[in-house]
Amino acid sequence: MTRILLVEDDVSLTLSLKVALGRAGYEVHIATSLEKARRLLQELPPDLVLLDLGLPDGDGLDTLSAWREEQYYMPVIALTARVTPEDRVAGLQQGADDYVTKPFDLHELLARIDAQLRRRAWPALPDSAELADGARVGRLQLWFSTREAKQDGADVALSEMEFRLLKYFLLHRNTVVTRETLLVEVWDLPANSRTRTIDTFIYRLRRLIEEDPAEPTLLLSARGAGYRLMPAGEGH
Repeated sequence: MTRILLVEDDVSLTLSLKVALGRAGYEVHIATSLEKARRLLQELPPDLVLLDLGLPDGDGLDTLSAWREEQYYMPVIALTARVTPEDRVAGLQQGADDYVTKPFDLHELLARIDAQLRRRAWPALPDSAELADGARVGRLQLWFSTREAKQDGADVALSEMEFRLLKYFLLHRNTVVTRETLLVEVWDLPANSRTRTIDTFIYRLRRLIEEDPAEPTLLLSARGAGYRLMPAGEGH
């Protein structure tokens, strides 16, 4: 399921957007402060961010600029009451992919979200091999045909990119996969891109599959090279 991080401190707007986005089929996580937004960005990497620019603990535009400097690549739509052309230009220059002023039409916002996700749609994996439904990686069991997952038998929501990255590792299990390869074949980015995106997703995947994420035994780091998945077992 596509995961959206909504960063907004207006309670009524947050509730209405959460309902509307949920009905549209998105998994929605809410941050009412920039501090919580950063934590969720690391713990539940989103496929898209809706970012209010006026948060109680700082300016969303400054935070967005910092995210881009740290090479977080997810699309970001700014939601703001700042309506001048200069404000729009500043938002786009600081790294926003789109800029929506309040009050906004909900249907237009949904269309803009859809447009950003289509523009950033992950390319097909070069390896066309299919994985059997019920593939298991540590604590996680995966059904790729239906985009379902269970952790220790309980349903767990994975984002599109988390499914994609897990599939890539499973197709290349027991093989060291370099960071450059992941950038090119999973993220469709240049091999020399400097980004923390991979680290964020590896952190999240280890929390999902490992008994002790601090001492991984399945998704291993290959010093100076990349990562290797050594699944404990697969099955139905």
